[in-house]
Amino acid sequence: MTNYEIDRKIADLKMYYSGLRDGIKMFAHWKDGTEYVGTTGKTLRDATVSLNREEEQRLGELVREKNG
Repeated sequence: MTNYEIDRKIADLKMYYSGLRDGIKMFAHWKDGTEYVGTTGKTLRDATVSLNREEEQRLGELVREKNG
């Protein structure tokens, strides 16, 4: 894969995770003073932290591939 293709994948991945973050924020709900996402009891903060870690891991893989 060329550097251009990897750069494009990195940009696409960043946009994808940005959209996911926007989506979980839009559909989060408040209960007893805490903001939750979904129906599993996960807080918005925990979901965002988890999503950020996942994004960092996937971006790291692409950067390592780019650097050889």
